[in-house]
Amino acid sequence: MRHGIRTDVDWSLVGAELAQADDEKQAEFLKAFVKECGTWGTRVQVEYQLAAVNEKLTLEEREVLKMIGYTEG
Repeated sequence: MRHGIRTDVDWSLVGAELAQADDEKQAEFLKAFVKECGTWGTRVQVEYQLAAVNEKLTLEEREVLKMIGYTEG
């Protein structure tokens, strides 16, 4: 990370907080995540990382998250 988080993070707590936030805050978080991923060098690096994350999710978790990438048409 460019700036880094300098303390241990309870990712379960972060996820719970994000889930309870409104759509504006959730979108703000995801936009910052995508922007940070863009600093890694190439889009392929980002795709490999997200593919690795995808493998660690259950089918149900992927089902819940699929609307994030939904495009009408």
